[in-house]
Amino acid sequence: MIDAEKTEAIRAALMKPGLSRLWQAVREKYEIIGRAGGSVTLSDATPEEQEDIGALLGVNLFGETRIKVSLAKLESALLRSRFAIPLSDALAALYGSVPTRNDLREMRARAARAFWSHLEAAASDVLPWLQSMRQGRAPGKGLIAEWKKLFTETGRVRPLEELLPVLRALESPPDPPVRLAILSARYLGDPHALDRPNPSGRALFAWLCWRYGGADDEADPADIADGAVQDEGTSEAARALYQRAGIRIDDVSPVVHVAHWPGMREGPMAFTLASLEGVSLDSMPPRVWVVENPAVFAELAERSTSLIVCSYGWPNAAVLRLLDLATSAGSELWYSGDFDLGGLRIGRSLWQRYGPRFVPWRFDASTYRALASSGRTPISEDEKSQLGRLQSTLWDPELAAMMRARGVKLFQEQFVDLLVEDAGAAAMSPR
Repeated sequence: MIDAEKTEAIRAALMKPGLSRLWQAVREKYEIIGRAGGSVTLSDATPEEQEDIGALLGVNLFGETRIKVSLAKLESALLRSRFAIPLSDALAALYGSVPTRNDLREMRARAARAFWSHLEAAASDVLPWLQSMRQGRAPGKGLIAEWKKLFTETGRVRPLEELLPVLRALESPPDPPVRLAILSARYLGDPHALDRPNPSGRALFAWLCWRYGGADDEADPADIADGAVQDEGTSEAARALYQRAGIRIDDVSPVVHVAHWPGMREGPMAFTLASLEGVSLDSMPPRVWVVENPAVFAELAERSTSLIVCSYGWPNAAVLRLLDLATSAGSELWYSGDFDLGGLRIGRSLWQRYGPRFVPWRFDASTYRALASSGRTPISEDEKSQLGRLQSTLWDPELAAMMRARGVKLFQEQFVDLLVEDAGAAAMSPR
């Protein structure tokens, strides 16, 4: 251990401006190989660097603009100096502790052992789940990284530790089922702590995926950004997992808006998911007109008498339940969406779900071609790339290619009059 006085003397002697780049390069090399080996090279060396490096090594470097320094020779020079120190001591005096790659690897290994030892002690009753995540056989890779960071900072993994009483309570699914918000308030003192976006909620969902199988808690980021992955109140796959564990998910917030529902008052109205549970439909019109955007829905509701459904973007659980009922009763879904990446993805999901019952309504290449001149919003290069990947998965294989070529988006609001005309004509035609 070098005392403080000697450390200051070393720093004063070695921290000259002409040595600054040399020491930075030497430090980086030493961290990688962990010893005084290899060499570093400085390009475009200044006269000041030539003088100071030459004086340190005891060689004449005048006029040398490319200086290569062996770390072994540098250490020999330091040992011959009045300080008589190895390279490791010089770096410690200049920078404090300089951990090598091997040091860092061992530090990480020790931290990982401490982390898993803590989990095994704190969460012994869920070890099979934790080991499955550790071995990559269960969803939760992102959680493990978050928990390691928390443990490093606080010495605890609070989201998991707070969840343990909940998991014990769910070992046998509650009968009758308990609502998620009530479960959360009962055990964590916060009705939203177990919401899926929150730390304990994410851990709960990962446990559900492991326990019952099904949806992956680590969805593709592109799908999340696009809206394909919904929160626990709207995702059918997620809802099924919660239900298997005896947890009731909010069935009031998911709402579907309709207009001109058979046997009910004219004009717009709303059904909650709860109101649709257990319902079956006996008589439905041959066509149900479905639109993506609320302004277009309102316009159609005012200017036609056809049965209109609004998905409000990506369909939530209530929308899907209603469309399931309609198709089960024999109706076709005439669907119109925006000509942009999100609109095509929503249309694709409905087409894949309902097959021949899905009818693209003004939602094809011919419609886009006829209206593209009115487009004002450009399609970005990244969106064009994603459209290329969608091309072979759509109901109209020419649509995505044409959108890439024309390079503009079109929105339902721009051709709402055509939609009103279609719905109005269908309402007047004999059935």
